[in-house]
This record gives sequence, C-alpha cells and structure tokens, in this order.
Amino acid sequence: MDCRDCPNNKCFIQKYCLPEWLDYTQLYKTSKFISASKTIFSEGQLVSGIHVICSGKVKVLLRTDKGKEHIIRIAGTGQVLGHRGFSENMIYPISAKTLVESEIAYIPNEDFFKLIRANKDLSFYMMMFFADELLRSEQKLKVHALKSSREKVAAALVIIINAFGFRKRGNNQIDLDMSFRELANFATIAYPTFIRVLTALKQEHILAIKKEEIELLDETTLRRLAKLET
Repeated sequence: MDCRDCPNNKCFIQKYCLPEWLDYTQLYKTSKFISASKTIFSEGQLVSGIHVICSGKVKVLLRTDKGKEHIIRIAGTGQVLGHRGFSENMIYPISAKTLVESEIAYIPNEDFFKLIRANKDLSFYMMMFFADELLRSEQKLKVHALKSSREKVAAALVIIINAFGFRKRGNNQIDLDMSFRELANFATIAYPTFIRVLTALKQEHILAIKKEEIELLDETTLRRLAKLET
C-alpha cells in the first residue's frame, strides 16, 4: 500500500505526517502480506523498527513463567505494533501474531525516529498513544484482579468491538475472527467459565450466539457491565 495515496484513514502515519515525509516513508518502508496465525515478531528479538497494520487483525501475546501465552492486546487496521520494545534494551517483551491475513508495514528505527522529530503532529499523537496504552494496561490489570467473570467477558467483548467493530454496517454481528478459547484467554478466565457467562448473556438477550459468532443485541447493557473508562 502506497503511503502517498493510502485510502486508510485510520493510519497514524498517513494522518499525521507532512506530505514530503509521506514520500520519505514510502521510500524507506517495506510491507508484506502475512497469512493468518503467523508470527510477526517474537519475544526476545531485537527491536529494529516499528510495524504498522495496513490491513488485518493481530493479537499481542505475553508468555508467563510457566510458558503459557496470554493475549494482552488486539490490534486492527491502522494501529502500531512493536512499540513496547522501545526501551533501553530494545528487545521485544511480547510477541505478535496475525488473526487473519494481514498487510504489515515495517519502518526501520532510524527512519521512524526521523519522522517523529520532523512531524510535530506525529510526535503529539505518539505521546497520546503511549498514554492511552498505559490506561489500557491499567484497565487490563483491574479487570484481571478485581472484576467478576461476567464483567471480564463484557470488558473483553467491548474492547474487541472498539478495535474491530461489526461485520457489516447496520449489522450487529461482532467482527471477531477469534475462537471462543482465544476470547476466554483474552478475558483471563477459564474456557468453561467463559461459556457459562456467554450462555447467561444470551439468556438475558444481551447477546445472540450462533456457533462461534456473536451478535450484540444490547450494547448499552454490555458496556455498563464492562465498566471500562473511555
């Protein structure tokens, strides 16, 4: 996808860089299509650049001391990946895998830092982005530590709706592309508990469920259950 005439109005590079720097980005970035369920980068690798989702969906994973992977973030079109590795050590503390076939752009560190220095709107966006990321991390900790299973499921679904939206305009089928086991992992609860909560939400006419597809019937109630700050 060419940055200079990109139709993706969600891309922060396209939105916040001056036109001459879009030319620069196009010259030095690379992009490729990655199949579903493939690794974009892995925990422990050196950070050599930033990744941007041109199209598609990605899950970000953190491995525990026991070797189990937890889904800590989901990201969609226009969002950035790999920023958690920007630290003194410049090593990824997490991994990222595609949920569906995705086009991923890559900008080397040196070139990305030039963009930050030269484009004040981009610098401001990144500052606010990191602040929002900190808030979301705090919310996830709060969900894990304090909320009931019911609230955890509601929070996970609201986060997914905020990231991916619905399948079609005017249709309330949540754009998932995740299995129910992955959803349980993201909600930080056991799979049987997740299924029980979904069943209860279905009986209360908050959700409609067919196989592993979820239709949202009562968004107001679901968001109230989630208790997420906006």
